[in-house]
Amino acid sequence: MDEQRYKNLMDRAMQCIHRAREINDRYPDNPVGITADEAQQRKSLLQEATRLRDLAETEKQQGELETWAQSPDSTHPALAAAAANGSKAAVHGDGAEFSEANKRLHIQQFAKALRGGAQSLNMEEKAAIIENATGQIIVPHDLAGPIFLQLPRLGVLRDLAVIRPTTSNLVDVRALTGVTAGWGQIEIAGTAGLTDAGISATGPNTVTVQDLVALVQIGVDELLDTDANLVSLVQDIVGQKFAEMEDDAFAAGSGTSRPFGICTRATVGGLIPAAQGVTAATPSTILPDDLKKMQYVILSRFANVGAYLASDDATQAIALLKDTTSNYLWQPSNQAGQPDRLFGRGFYRVSGMTSMAAGAGASDPAVLFGDIRSGYLVADRQRITVQRLDERYADQGLVGFLFKERVGGDVIRPAAFAKYLL
Repeated sequence: MDEQRYKNLMDRAMQCIHRAREINDRYPDNPVGITADEAQQRKSLLQEATRLRDLAETEKQQGELETWAQSPDSTHPALAAAAANGSKAAVHGDGAEFSEANKRLHIQQFAKALRGGAQSLNMEEKAAIIENATGQIIVPHDLAGPIFLQLPRLGVLRDLAVIRPTTSNLVDVRALTGVTAGWGQIEIAGTAGLTDAGISATGPNTVTVQDLVALVQIGVDELLDTDANLVSLVQDIVGQKFAEMEDDAFAAGSGTSRPFGICTRATVGGLIPAAQGVTAATPSTILPDDLKKMQYVILSRFANVGAYLASDDATQAIALLKDTTSNYLWQPSNQAGQPDRLFGRGFYRVSGMTSMAAGAGASDPAVLFGDIRSGYLVADRQRITVQRLDERYADQGLVGFLFKERVGGDVIRPAAFAKYLL
């Protein structure tokens, strides 16, 4: 909301009220003595004050709705009230009671749609949770929210990357990373070397949002369970699968119908240049010196906050490395929520990364080091839809549900990463 615009409107309304009060105060003992002109002026002032107040309230309401529209995990009270009234479930009480009752209403509508499909919903319920364009069921924000909340917990890379919520299919990378700076008057200074050193001339201009689809099969008996249990089951199943699929794609996705992975972009001839790479002298053999060297082939601003990423087999090999006194170099985390450590930097095991067994030289790297938050972007549409498949698994006593999330990802600053080719 434009606070200044709202304040100006309210100030002008108050000025009209004060002027009308001044006219009224001139005749404290004889109200009927007011002249016709002053009576008309007073009436006009009060009408104008009413108009300005209504404009201010409309401005405030629009601002609140726009704020809600940019916050996918929230439900605006005005929309919640409309859904509640349309479903003949008006709610009374304070804000907390209203919010809880509205959440129960969403659960009831969503569970009803899962059990009986779109045909089981009345017109008001369809308007609330059915997408007109495709007829798919929209998972309400307050139900999809827990799925998005557990994705970073179940995955690795989502929690490390920068997350950009979006409502479009493309995110302009240049708008996020393009910056020019210089000392003095930049318009007359030379431009060489002034752009962000992390941006590659051959890098992507946009990040494309892709469809991530998960097929869930639920037994007919499970569908008869309580609304809360059914929704909890769906959130758990879908959250785990989406987290697994996202992590694999963010690590090594091909960019075709899925996000580009960091490993994919790091291949020879890819975005991450050879100067930011360390090649093993012996294929599939990890040396401590090579791992430490990775911190010094990228810019210090990335290296100082960088972390190691490694595939399953590379993690095992690194975990067994010892110094000259037979002490392990890799240190497991002893605090929940904190990463393992290697050479004082965070260390993350990412199962979706290319394994060392894939080959040397031209293969995607099994170990990366860098500032993931600066270098990798996740574009989130933050909406989940579901399509019910009634007949496909009927002979097995199951009902299929096709859940769809829209998400994209790509490397936006290649200079933030170092690669270890094994």
